[in-house]
Amino acid sequence: MTAGLMVSCETGIEINSTNQDVPIVYCVLNSADSFQYVRLQKTYLIDQAALEFPPDQDSMLFTGEIVVTMERWSAGKVIETIRFTETNEIPKDSGFFPSEKNILYMAKANIVPNQIYRLYIYLGSKEKILYAETSSLGKLVVIDPLPIQERKISLYSGNNYTCRWQPVANAGVYQVVLRFNYKETVDGIEKIKHLDWPQTFASPGSDAEYLSNDISGSRFMHILQDNLSDGSGITREVIGMNFQIVSGSMEMKYYIESTSPSEGALMEKPVYSNITNGIGLFCSAAKIDVDQLLLSPVTIDSIAYGQFTRNLGFLDHTKDRDSTNNL
Repeated sequence: MTAGLMVSCETGIEINSTNQDVPIVYCVLNSADSFQYVRLQKTYLIDQAALEFPPDQDSMLFTGEIVVTMERWSAGKVIETIRFTETNEIPKDSGFFPSEKNILYMAKANIVPNQIYRLYIYLGSKEKILYAETSSLGKLVVIDPLPIQERKISLYSGNNYTCRWQPVANAGVYQVVLRFNYKETVDGIEKIKHLDWPQTFASPGSDAEYLSNDISGSRFMHILQDNLSDGSGITREVIGMNFQIVSGSMEMKYYIESTSPSEGALMEKPVYSNITNGIGLFCSAAKIDVDQLLLSPVTIDSIAYGQFTRNLGFLDHTKDRDSTNNL
């Protein structure tokens, strides 16, 4: 299937028109995975009664012939054609979903860096072809942190931590996510838990030698205070921290900007879409995980005895708990 099959293109779509089931497509090409997924459904109108008694899944899913393919282009020609098949192996999330199963389209495909990918979806019931295009990202290289055992992360009130990475080709937006890992013991029962702390999206230029994200140590202590329950009867022990750095294509940047809160109370922004004959998002992402990072003794002691976290029941770096200590 080639670009020559893009017929009957519509760019102006009224989502709330009566009986107009507009196709919705979401696909994020993940260079860190060998399987890619496409979500396809359609818009539908509901009333208050439908919130209590959801309509059947035909209200949001297309029936009839559906063909989902993707092409990888390089140097002006098709290098690879990828065929997607229907699957329901991914459990659906909680919330209001009329469908009984999470219907997706899946293909086994490794995303090649710095290539053009074109997505085509043929809907037999509407005699229409949906089309979208994105460029895959370059390689994501992390400068700091690195999983070096001798080097420990210091992040506490008065001491920030700077994460650094090299600019990624074709990327328009970045995000750093911290995962704080700890062990919690209640009534002799131990559980390994974690707390995720996503940083603000950043869209720096690509002409710098490296990009960075300054992570606030004071804010980290407040995050622990706000998200963990009081430590009465609970013993907690710091395990370490993971860093995940994610880069997204320009389409993802535009989509995030269009869905972020407006500065003016009365300003309403149109949601970005790059799907021809439908709405939604086709983009690419690259990510890298740096796991099993240890925290410095002063960071662990700051969590155990600091002003905002001393009531959370954390042990200090000696695996002890001195209630008289106060940083």
